[in-house]
Amino acid sequence: MAHSVEDFYNKIKVMHDKGVELHRERYRVQGWYDKTRCQYMVDDIKALARDIEYGLIDLNIDFGKKNVSS
Repeated sequence: MAHSVEDFYNKIKVMHDKGVELHRERYRVQGWYDKTRCQYMVDDIKALARDIEYGLIDLNIDFGKKNVSS
């Protein structure tokens, strides 16, 4: 199933937010960080990046006009 450009943009925004969260965890003020949690976040971001890279985008879907099945 193809997604709209808006969906594509939202996935990129989520990936950015996860990257910020990873950065905050890795560079905590206390001087220590949870390596397991950081690795989990890295793997999650990589999976989302693959979805963005290989996901289909339908450029014909108008912004805000998605098909709604009844």
